[in-house]
Amino acid sequence: MERGPVFVVGATGQVGGEIVRQLVRAGVGVRAGVRDPDRAALPEGVEAVRLDLTDPATYGALEGARRMFLLWAPGTDVRRHVLPLIDEAARRGVRQVVFLSILGAERVRIVPHRTVERHLEASGLGWVFLRASYFMQNFTGVHRDDVRLRDEIYVPAGRGRTSFVDVRDVAAVAVRAFAEGFERRAYDLTGDAALTYGEVADILSVTLGRRVRYADPAPLTFVRVTRSRGTPLAFALFMLAEYTVARLGLAGRVTGTVREVLGRPATSWRVFAEDHRQVWLRGDG
Repeated sequence: MERGPVFVVGATGQVGGEIVRQLVRAGVGVRAGVRDPDRAALPEGVEAVRLDLTDPATYGALEGARRMFLLWAPGTDVRRHVLPLIDEAARRGVRQVVFLSILGAERVRIVPHRTVERHLEASGLGWVFLRASYFMQNFTGVHRDDVRLRDEIYVPAGRGRTSFVDVRDVAAVAVRAFAEGFERRAYDLTGDAALTYGEVADILSVTLGRRVRYADPAPLTFVRVTRSRGTPLAFALFMLAEYTVARLGLAGRVTGTVREVLGRPATSWRVFAEDHRQVWLRGDG
């Protein structure tokens, strides 16, 4: 296993932030690449350095790092802002890259995640791909107010099933990959079951003690309403593409990878809902 800090791209985001927290708890040094080190909210002891993927002059923050967590942020240009960082990492001596990908990326060559995967495969670096299903945490993030304020899940996924995965499980697999020095491995990460969004609404209803309904809007209505609630068009279209995959019945594959890697079951939706109940409570909750 390599010594020294793990360099984390997106260290204040949903997945990167959880990886940082778990690495710190494991006693592993972390160097966080963030746009504004002075304003980044990070755990004590984390080294914050400036990294702006659109500014190659900041890539020197990688100097001395041997392990890196990498992701692609929707809305950025993967060829201009991610692939050059991989090349710079290789030049500066990084040896292992753990990349957050998506479930099924190897079968859909047009998605940006597969572009990154192929570049890593040809880079000579020791790569690990975390091909994750749809995150449970999207319900405590982008869809939080739909549940908390409107008592609804507002997504155009039809009756399709999704093998939702807890970000905490994805991060735990990443931390294990760093600890064990895994290389040239792709992990398909899902939860323990594939649920419809109606079933998720039922779980939330029981957890919160009030009725949460699944709205299932038409695709164009979803984009229009989501835009009216302040979501940028590019992100609204990105979400539409994700939910269309579920609507078409292509998001329901369940794997046992979390159990195989971590030696415990993947987190269930019921456990996740109980753990995050406070997020959806209103003043009367």
